[in-house]
Amino acid sequence: MPTLTQIWRDVVPTATWISPADVGPKSPAPDPEIAWVRVLRARVPALEGLGPGDLAIVPETALTALVAGGADPPVLVAEMARAGVSALLVVGDGSPGPSTGGLVVGARAQSLPVLRLDGGDPGVLERSLVGYLVNRRAELDRQAALVDATVERLALEGRGLEALAGAVGASLGRAVAIEDERGTPVTVHAPDGVPEAAAVAARYLAQPRQAALRVALPGVGSLALLGTQAASELDRSVAERVAPILALEMGRETARRSRGGAPDTLPLDGPPWVVVVARQIVAGDEVPAEERARRRDRLVRLAPARRLLLRGDVTSVDYRVVAAPGPDDSRGVAMATRIAGTIGHDVAVSRPFTRPEDRSAAEAEARSTLEAVEALLGRVPAAGPLEGHRPGGPPPRVVLAERLAAYRLLGELHNLPNGVRLASTLLAPLLEGSTAGRRRRLATLRAILEHPGAASAAEALGVHRNTLQYRVARIESLTGWRLDDPELRLALAVAVRLVQNDQNSAVTSA
Repeated sequence: MPTLTQIWRDVVPTATWISPADVGPKSPAPDPEIAWVRVLRARVPALEGLGPGDLAIVPETALTALVAGGADPPVLVAEMARAGVSALLVVGDGSPGPSTGGLVVGARAQSLPVLRLDGGDPGVLERSLVGYLVNRRAELDRQAALVDATVERLALEGRGLEALAGAVGASLGRAVAIEDERGTPVTVHAPDGVPEAAAVAARYLAQPRQAALRVALPGVGSLALLGTQAASELDRSVAERVAPILALEMGRETARRSRGGAPDTLPLDGPPWVVVVARQIVAGDEVPAEERARRRDRLVRLAPARRLLLRGDVTSVDYRVVAAPGPDDSRGVAMATRIAGTIGHDVAVSRPFTRPEDRSAAEAEARSTLEAVEALLGRVPAAGPLEGHRPGGPPPRVVLAERLAAYRLLGELHNLPNGVRLASTLLAPLLEGSTAGRRRRLATLRAILEHPGAASAAEALGVHRNTLQYRVARIESLTGWRLDDPELRLALAVAVRLVQNDQNSAVTSA
């Protein structure tokens, strides 16, 4: 006979464990076996037919009716326990009422595990569970076919990979990702109402190789089911069933790009465009789907559709905004600042791009920048107070993809071999030309960063102050930096030391 955990994993994966606290999928407590399934009736005799090993489906509507007729929920549970019932599955719609609270109290007193499922039909659920008990393989195939039909319908409607991934994740009650052939995440979804889904998705984005199950999408990538919880038979059935449709959808997008077609609709006012990325679902700081929807509504009202396009939906891990910045905001910083203030989270903005097919690369660049800044654990200074930030909290920051090497450098200071490589990337505009020119620019940069004023920096270099000012202006012109920017100064100060030391070592060894 299957256990309660197996039934939860294979038939009702979106149900949540509510009682008792020490029974559940990760519990060392005994996992009761389930012999049959019966539905609690809304009229006396409500408990008729319940027997040893049963999983009792308790519709909240039936429970409310029984309580209105004078029944006491803890007494009902005690009668079910005497009949040998193994577990309860409460089926409701919305927040649990007082009657359910009494039922849980009674279940805890009897040490009966309780699951809760929102939005299910008790009759349909009973037939599905009975089908599983009678013919496990056939029921798993039926469940997988239902998910497959939903995914196929979304694909035919042209809803895109994000909607398809969302449907798979919602059906299995776990975070999922679709990856390209290099293993790079294309889209990641954390279903609403699934405990730990946001944290699981965040851990995956930090370490994309971690997944409970990967199913190949032939020739184009893979479908990854996320989390440390082992994949169930239903997980495997669904993933294998939907893989061909997901592969076709990814292949269709790839073919469209290879023909020169625009991979996405972009704001009409571009080019140029920029992509702004921020966290929509943050582990430890989750907000309800309704609030995420309100924030998305506020975002789309920040600018007309011809200037701003919001990608994804409320289940996407990230906010992804494609914007056509105005002539007075060529790098998109002003738009990114407004977005950060609206959602109250740090945002990363890509470098401007002019070809529609470069949108995905710009999105990946912005996401990498955001992840690099997050890895610094707040060591990068905030850009300053922004409109709409959370009272009492740190203001959200706008971080630029053109500074990705700086952020990664700061995050790699514990690993100096990588530090030299990233320092060279950051200082690349100064390393062109003759050896004498490179040394002069690096020495000027180091002096201006190490001394409190231009006069003392010029003195240290042995040049006139006007000469120093000319050199600084030349460096800023070559790089686009502002050397009074505190966010850059620390990274540049470290980078110039690493590069100078590396060059000196090379000269010595030669």
